[in-house]
Amino acid sequence: MTAPLGVLLPDNDPRQSLRVRRFLLAALVYTVAIGLMGLYVRQGLLSTREWVFASLVIVILNTILYVILRSGRNERFGDPSLTGIQMFFVCLVMGMTMYLLDGGRGGMLLLFLVLLMFGVLRLTPRQFTALGGFALFSYAAALAAVWQQRPEAFNAQVELLHLAALGTLVPCGGFFAAHVSGLRRALRERQIELQRSREEVHDLKVLDPLTKISNRSAIIGFLTQEIERAERLSQPLTVIFIDLLHFKQVNREHGHAVGDEVLQSVAAELRQGVRDVDGLGRYSGEEFLVILPDTAEAQAQGVAQKLGERIERSRFAGLPALFSLQCLWGIAERSDEQSVWPLIERARASAVASTEGA
Repeated sequence: MTAPLGVLLPDNDPRQSLRVRRFLLAALVYTVAIGLMGLYVRQGLLSTREWVFASLVIVILNTILYVILRSGRNERFGDPSLTGIQMFFVCLVMGMTMYLLDGGRGGMLLLFLVLLMFGVLRLTPRQFTALGGFALFSYAAALAAVWQQRPEAFNAQVELLHLAALGTLVPCGGFFAAHVSGLRRALRERQIELQRSREEVHDLKVLDPLTKISNRSAIIGFLTQEIERAERLSQPLTVIFIDLLHFKQVNREHGHAVGDEVLQSVAAELRQGVRDVDGLGRYSGEEFLVILPDTAEAQAQGVAQKLGERIERSRFAGLPALFSLQCLWGIAERSDEQSVWPLIERARASAVASTEGA
């Protein structure tokens, strides 16, 4: 059973696979309808030629729909499940079948009602109501044609009762469609909330809550991965260590709220000055790390210089207009078999050495 389904169902898209499964379930109901029409032939209520014709119409329509679904072309439609189109075909086939039968239409009507109920799963209440109206029209048109062309096959009392039953189903189906639509909407909102919660948890885990760049553990993890990659691919890797000078004085003289705004602004400047492939994180209070994959020390010198200039040109709310935040930076390029902490300490020592030299 698994092997045939594996051929019939797409295995690379769960949503597409679900659509095809629903279609195959509806096709199974059609198969039952074809078999039931065979019993009508045995009872003399349908000719063999008409049974063959109706069966071919059903098979051709379902084959076309299956090919569209299996090929993925349904993704181009506004409703990839093609529910509306399938329900439209149900109404047409129902009208055709009811016209061909010479009696006993109630049994076939039950099967078509089962097919119409598939619309409850996907259609909105308004769409299902419109579908129900079209189903009523198709059924009534078929009865009118039988009454005009084969009055001997028309039992007004029974047929009107069937039509009334179908008319009762439409508002009931619309009610269930509204209920299912509400459940789908609630489920979609829950999924969005769940995704948002997951993203928030992820941000809390890897982002610094103040500056919204990588926190200490995340930037260390990034550096560890990049060291392994650089060793594997024999590529250069450079670390820039940045320290804000006299930042504690900003906190003392202007308050921690202003200090927080300064850190946020510095992080934003650094983020704009690095590539998407680079790593940027807050190493400690006013210390930052920039990781430059596939970058030699000579190239990193230019990057560090530009980052330092961006910081020194920045202006901050709550600080004097002429205030210029100074920073020191140091660079260390990974040497053979050098691990995370020695590399960071080399970059820090380079920054300290540059300050002492100045």
